[in-house]
Amino acid sequence: MLSKRQSHIVDLLNNELKPITGRDLGKTLGVSDRTIRSDVEAINAEYGCELIRANRRSGYYIDHDLMKAQNISSQEVIPQTAQQRCVYLIKELLFRSREINLIDLQERVFVSGYSIDNDLRKIRDMIRRYPGLRLVRSRNHIRLSGDEGDKRKLYKELLMEETKGNFVNLSAIADIWKDFDLLKLEDDFTEICEKYDFRISEMEYPLIMLHAGVSIERMLNHNYVSEEPPEAAEEEGGKEYQIADELFARISEIYKVKLVKDEVLRFAGLLKGKDRLTEEETREEADDMERLMGDILELLKQEFDIDLSTDEDFRSGIITHIRLLMKRQQNQVTANDLYLQELKRKYPLVFEMAVRVAQRIEGYCGTRLNENEISFLALHLGAACERMNLSEQYRAVAIIPNSYTMSKPCVDKLMLRFGNRMTVVRVCSFFEEKKIVQDNPDLIITTVPLKHYLGTPTVQISLFLNGEDESKVFQILNYLDKKKYHKDFVSLMERLMRKDLFHIRDSMESREAILNFLCDSLYEKGLSGENFKENVFRREALSGTSFVYGFAVPHAIEVSTRESCISIMILREPVKWGDFNVSLVVLLAIRDTDNSLLKVFFDWLCNIVTDNNKFQELIQSKNYEEFMNHVTR
Repeated sequence: MLSKRQSHIVDLLNNELKPITGRDLGKTLGVSDRTIRSDVEAINAEYGCELIRANRRSGYYIDHDLMKAQNISSQEVIPQTAQQRCVYLIKELLFRSREINLIDLQERVFVSGYSIDNDLRKIRDMIRRYPGLRLVRSRNHIRLSGDEGDKRKLYKELLMEETKGNFVNLSAIADIWKDFDLLKLEDDFTEICEKYDFRISEMEYPLIMLHAGVSIERMLNHNYVSEEPPEAAEEEGGKEYQIADELFARISEIYKVKLVKDEVLRFAGLLKGKDRLTEEETREEADDMERLMGDILELLKQEFDIDLSTDEDFRSGIITHIRLLMKRQQNQVTANDLYLQELKRKYPLVFEMAVRVAQRIEGYCGTRLNENEISFLALHLGAACERMNLSEQYRAVAIIPNSYTMSKPCVDKLMLRFGNRMTVVRVCSFFEEKKIVQDNPDLIITTVPLKHYLGTPTVQISLFLNGEDESKVFQILNYLDKKKYHKDFVSLMERLMRKDLFHIRDSMESREAILNFLCDSLYEKGLSGENFKENVFRREALSGTSFVYGFAVPHAIEVSTRESCISIMILREPVKWGDFNVSLVVLLAIRDTDNSLLKVFFDWLCNIVTDNNKFQELIQSKNYEEFMNHVTR
């Protein structure tokens, strides 16, 4: 049996794509070169083969073919960089354990206590935008405390950052195989699709080619799922079958492998978003699959705050995967682990989601999924998250009637400044309505005066994109945000500005009387603690919270509320509040975990008070319903 250090050597070498010298291994594990040599000999003796090979110049490396043949799996993917360690730690704290022993952690990731301390400082910086979260250290243990909602927001933010930048990179996938050229195959596939006028979204291409690569590798090694002719002959008539048949005929000719129709049918099923079991599926089985898919979508939403319910590519991809998984089990075929280590290392958060989804599928299939199967689920999830990243960006068409040399710097500046919020899908020399409609942009950016009747927001900028131009683009993106998130904003305002916290008074004696009334009302409803009113008055004593526009926003100097809410009072007769006469009082009671709500609220408030007409409509509201109508319209 291997010692703990010897298991770590296997993990380290399996994680690295290039050899590691004995000196570097010894430095990482805190032992001598000679000890590393002895450990390598012991490892090879344990497995009865030369699992770890040595090159005098480059160092030690794993024989991955032997590792597969002996069914040896790496225990854990070890984070290599400080950023990877930070994400690893957060994932562990969110999902694995309530607290982490830092001494054990040093042994697991092979770094010093000093490096761990640096990592903890970086994690504190990462969670700073979530005031409700705290990294708590107690001697040699750490834990992440705070609001569950903020923990999910943190996870989602890290996940979106992890998948940004083409999660499933076709070039990276092509590098996996050395015995054939996957990029050449992709060219052939594109040509065949064009021949049959068959369209596939760009995001689906890498996944489809990955499946093609797995099929080719299996056939090159003479591993066929089935050589029996399919019973469902009607499947052969569809466009998808014709494309798959032509593609696999080319594969057979180029690589001199047998052409098996079952492989063709499987690939055709992938293009359809289903395999050939679909037609034979009973109504009961179809209902079970829908329920499972519903469970998976609910799991992703509840545990990870990821809503993929409208992503049909994800739905069809997962359903196809489950059916092919069941078919593999029937034929006792093991999925290839070609991308497993790379996925676990580069995308640990996506892999964590895949593990949770796999647990749901295991209950449905009645069998345990190995990590190879989970890696395929991770590919589907990663691609779906990448689509979410792209869908959150606005699509812009740029009208720049200049040469490419002149227009490129302008577009580059736009993307450098606003690339996190929008993407330029097309640059046109002139406006052509038909093409613009096909692109379906969210906004049009033009360097020349432009009139059109499409209803798409349009902003004119200069070719050299100065500060004023940036301001114009910024404003139109904010306008689009307001439209996009209006439903969420309405829901938020209705939750915070409750009807039982809305008051209209003809008059009140003083500022103190108003604060006493509003604070007592919150306390009676159980929405604030005993110290809340005292803290509100302490804050008011420091400096008045009234403003020249005729409103006041009193709030506590310390956070002490139990539930976020906003209490409103409209005064028909203004009250002197500091230096100003106030007609609208907005008492804020926001928990520290909901500090992000303040930005939304103040964005709305600034928009209201700087428009006198809107402000007058607000303070002249006759009841709660009319007031909220002005707030949310």
